[in-house]
Amino acid sequence: MLDLLSLKGKAAIVTGGNGGLGLGIARGLANAGADVAIVGRNQDKLEAAYENLKGIGQRILKVQADVSKEDDVKRMVQETVAAFGRVDILFNNAAVSFGRPAEKMTLEEWNNFIAINLTSVFLCCQACYPEFIKAGGGKIINIGSIITQQMGHGKLIAYAAAKGGMDHMTQSLAVAWGPENIQVNCVLPGLVDSEMMPCEGPNKQSKIIDYVVAKSPVRRYGIPDDFQALSVLLASPASSFITGALIVADGGLSLAVL
Repeated sequence: MLDLLSLKGKAAIVTGGNGGLGLGIARGLANAGADVAIVGRNQDKLEAAYENLKGIGQRILKVQADVSKEDDVKRMVQETVAAFGRVDILFNNAAVSFGRPAEKMTLEEWNNFIAINLTSVFLCCQACYPEFIKAGGGKIINIGSIITQQMGHGKLIAYAAAKGGMDHMTQSLAVAWGPENIQVNCVLPGLVDSEMMPCEGPNKQSKIIDYVVAKSPVRRYGIPDDFQALSVLLASPASSFITGALIVADGGLSLAVL
């Protein structure tokens, strides 16, 4: 049974893998035996993430790339194949988020949100597809948000639109590429401690964090390592009959605030 969860001999790409939730995902994959390429725009964060992961024992590759740019995405895949010989797993985790009322948002800000949070998913999936075919199949796991689950936020219009598009892209790709033994799923986290939303320390947004913790059935916010096991499941042969799924992983928060 445990053999089904092994990722030995597999190669994974984790976009936004140089911090926060992405780093937790990368750690889980490496612990399960995968070679992991962590991808990010910030070179200093990449170096720190590499140092954090390299002691696990698997091969770790750091790739500086902006996944909203097609040339960078193609190079990301090329460097991963050059280092590991293959690509079997793709985690589309790179994202940006900040609040902006719709009436004040510029077109440039809108386009940037969509490029990083949605277009990047399309580009990465498309670039990895030929490598999945060579490997006889593949796993795509998109990191969405519970904001798409009948929830709204007046200052997260672009973020919600991008994540909603990711949900439907996940399901459509699952149908399109299922015959090629490519499973495509989407994880919908709730509040997770990260640079995007610090849940402790001097940058903590106390009112929001305390409200969410009080409402959550588990009475806490998430941490990146909460997603290690789920990520391994969705990246492994154990999930071969799971595709097109939108998997809520929010400590029950969306149930409590709806």
